[in-house]
Amino acid sequence: MNLFNQYGNPSTRHWLWLLGTSVAFGVEVLFFTILRGYFGPYYSPIWFYLASVLLCVCALLTQLDQPVSKPGPRAGWHFAVYGAVLLFGGAVAAAIQYPVIAANPIDVAQSDVIPILQNYVGRFRSGEIVYRYITNLPYPLFPNHLPLQWLPYVPADKLSIDYRWWSLGILVLGGFGAYLAFLNRQALRWIHFVLLVGLPWLLLCFLIVTGSYMFSHTVEFTIIAYYCLLTASIFIRSAWLRAAALVLCLLSRYSVIFWVPLFLWILWRETGRRHAVAVALLTGLGIVLVYVVPFLSKDWTIFTHALNEYRVATLGEWTRTDATNEGGPVHLFSGLGFASFFYTYGHGEIADRISLLQKVHVLVSLAAVTVSGFVYWKLRRRVDYRVLALIALKFYLATFYAFLQIPYAYLTSMGLFISVFVVVVAFREPKRAVVPSA
Repeated sequence: MNLFNQYGNPSTRHWLWLLGTSVAFGVEVLFFTILRGYFGPYYSPIWFYLASVLLCVCALLTQLDQPVSKPGPRAGWHFAVYGAVLLFGGAVAAAIQYPVIAANPIDVAQSDVIPILQNYVGRFRSGEIVYRYITNLPYPLFPNHLPLQWLPYVPADKLSIDYRWWSLGILVLGGFGAYLAFLNRQALRWIHFVLLVGLPWLLLCFLIVTGSYMFSHTVEFTIIAYYCLLTASIFIRSAWLRAAALVLCLLSRYSVIFWVPLFLWILWRETGRRHAVAVALLTGLGIVLVYVVPFLSKDWTIFTHALNEYRVATLGEWTRTDATNEGGPVHLFSGLGFASFFYTYGHGEIADRISLLQKVHVLVSLAAVTVSGFVYWKLRRRVDYRVLALIALKFYLATFYAFLQIPYAYLTSMGLFISVFVVVVAFREPKRAVVPSA
């Protein structure tokens, strides 16, 4: 069935899928914030994950058989809005974040995230070996963070700026700036443009207001910015930009690693072998220059040491029970991931249950990529390949974080910002058909 009549107006079915996209996004946000854990530690993660999947399905169906339309010339007021939103939105986010930072000084007794990063930066600035045991914490720790999780804070450390403020600045200027560049490339009705231009800022402020503890001792905003850049790069045909975004993500938190081969395959088919190979080679070169040569080549056991440290941290979280969460570990029973099922119903010792979840995690992540590849193959002539790549990224990340061994809320929050991009493509204005003359 053609979704458009001869005048190019979306059909009722199209508007229903658009409504479904909007509702699914709203439900996803609510289950992450004020309704998190509302249905208990077992049903809540199911509903949260299903909302993410429904968002992907509805957004995909809004774009099925829609002719791709390029945005027309942007009026001056568009760019005025961009500037105003960037400045005003950043100021509002900073005002909301200020009491959170002021009330929570950096304290290793509350969280070791920033103190660990400070160790990396301090060693790097003084010319010491970065990746060796940290001994000035309440416990010895081998560094398990990749370089682009801590390198961005070298200037902040030199300028004596709180890492949390620096992280927020990276998100607003880098991540949300990429979002505005992405928005500028979409064909949107003016009313949809007005509604969507400030959406990531609204989401950010809502997350801070409803869950300030997530961002009181972390710098997750930087990782969110990286993934916003990656998402925006899907719609910008530049091998350099796409490779740079992949390097930022792979060398900070490599959760995107299973999706990368699918993306390169899509690029190979849609943009040509030369472009895909260029993206792959530039990404590999970036990894070599930023990680392998300056750090890994000095000690080839760094990566395996980091994985072992993560296993120790995972075991620690799984053995830390909380009476307010049905006697289970607080982060496992928060209502965001399926780790609670493995903790409760898994067999053997805690280590055995963790091992089982790790295996399942890899399998379902690969399955999500496989399903996405199948959908791309079946719909590649009916949907813009960039939309397919974006929705595949969202579906994959939703699956990846749902089966994470420790589903920390601040880690999972990144997926909500990818959802904002998905919502935008669902609202894209289709290319209007030419009305035949009488």
